[in-house]
Amino acid sequence: MAWAVPAIQIASAVPAFAAASGCCNVSLTGSAHWRSGGLNYIDIPLDLSNGCGTAVQGLIVTLTICGVKDLTYAGEEFLPAGWTQVGKGNKKLDADGHGCYVVTYTSGMTLAGNTTTHPQFTVKSMAYVGSGNNRPAASITAQVSTTGCTSTLVPISIPKV
Repeated sequence: MAWAVPAIQIASAVPAFAAASGCCNVSLTGSAHWRSGGLNYIDIPLDLSNGCGTAVQGLIVTLTICGVKDLTYAGEEFLPAGWTQVGKGNKKLDADGHGCYVVTYTSGMTLAGNTTTHPQFTVKSMAYVGSGNNRPAASITAQVSTTGCTSTLVPISIPKV
């Protein structure tokens, strides 16, 4: 399965799984952290696993990022292939009524049985300047789904830096 951004090692993980029917064993683990060196980038590496012996298609990953202001997609003019913010342009991300940013990855590609893929999404905040401990703790809620199968919501913490 092709993803837009290379993978990095997961620092800490929280599993999720919920089956609708049949062999439905798609799970998600992930972490998030402010990039070191005083940068305002948040890296969000994920592991998506298919625990079934048969392939699954149409994976959808939804990330809800809360507690951080003025997010943009990091380093590019457009979101990576497959990532969208429904009804919004691809430059500056817009917060919802609760101050959270919701982005979705949709892929029509197949994830083979008993395999894992490692997408990473990176955002940048334009709200925090200077060095020191001024990047806030925040939170992400992640979920993966495919036809007939949706994981539970996975909470991912972003530690303060």
